Amino acid sequence: MNASEYLAAKGKEVNEEIEKIIPKTPEEVYGIIWDYLNRGGKRLRPAISMLSCDAVGGDSRKTLPIAAAIELFHLYTLLHDDIEDNSDMRRGKPTAHRIYGIPMAINAGDGLFPLVFKATLRLEMPPEKIVGAQKILSDAFGVVLEGQGIELNWYKENRFDINEKDYFEMVSGKTGALIGACCNVGAFLGGGNEKQRKSLREFGEKIGIAFQIQDDILNIIGEEKKYGKEIGGDISEGKRTLMVIYALKKATKEDKERLIQILSERTKDQGKINEAIGILKKYNSHEYARKHAEKLINDAKEKLKTLPKNEASERLLELADFFIKREV
Repeated sequence: MNASEYLAAKGKEVNEEIEKIIPKTPEEVYGIIWDYLNRGGKRLRPAISMLSCDAVGGDSRKTLPIAAAIELFHLYTLLHDDIEDNSDMRRGKPTAHRIYGIPMAINAGDGLFPLVFKATLRLEMPPEKIVGAQKILSDAFGVVLEGQGIELNWYKENRFDINEKDYFEMVSGKTGALIGACCNVGAFLGGGNEKQRKSLREFGEKIGIAFQIQDDILNIIGEEKKYGKEIGGDISEGKRTLMVIYALKKATKEDKERLIQILSERTKDQGKINEAIGILKKYNSHEYARKHAEKLINDAKEKLKTLPKNEASERLLELADFFIKREV
């Protein structure tokens, strides 16, 4: 079973758990949530959490409620991010706010947050385990929102003086913290010791950042049919990706000014989007970003040497590679 097949199998288990948590009515709230859920998705975060449990000798079947909670929080962020970024597509279809309007999309996203903690209460474990898991997740959720807030403020202030340190601090919160928490909570519920939990958390944080970098790369050079979002959407959103930061550092004065101009416009003009992508490619910014992602994955794999060698730990290594080789 390769990585994609494994994720599909775990995704089916998580989906069955989610069906026990989310109501069908009122459709004005839950219909929007089910729309996004039924579009698919890789269910990477729940799968990594369950693998982390198995890797330390636990039984991941008992952690399905936490896996579901993680996916519901991820969906909560997607519904709001799509509005904040003014995105047009999600998983190959128009975003929720394009179909239902901004107020209803926000309300549906808000509706997911209590369901996250409702899911955690389905854990059939001692109360201290449930509370401990909730604390790990709630702490990480706060860091995710902080990372998003930092990035949004860059757009608000129209800042282009962002350096790589700034970028990695932001993405460590926005993406790295949640995947790190997925690993940590899985290991916690599986009975992992402090050293194992720390190693898995750091593994998750690193592959989370690599995942975001790969996502940024695909947004520039991917195939829209596979990717499921509009190619060049990050240009329309004015995102300060690692590629943009590198290109602005290496570009001629003329190219730098033009790239900043296009990103500042938050344009939907495909000609301008293609022009910006051309500038990024001209300075091989996608290759520079790819090398960073590969280094992060290699560093992440080193963290797993503290774990027992078993099927789950081997699968985590395989998924780490999948994070930067994926096309979707």
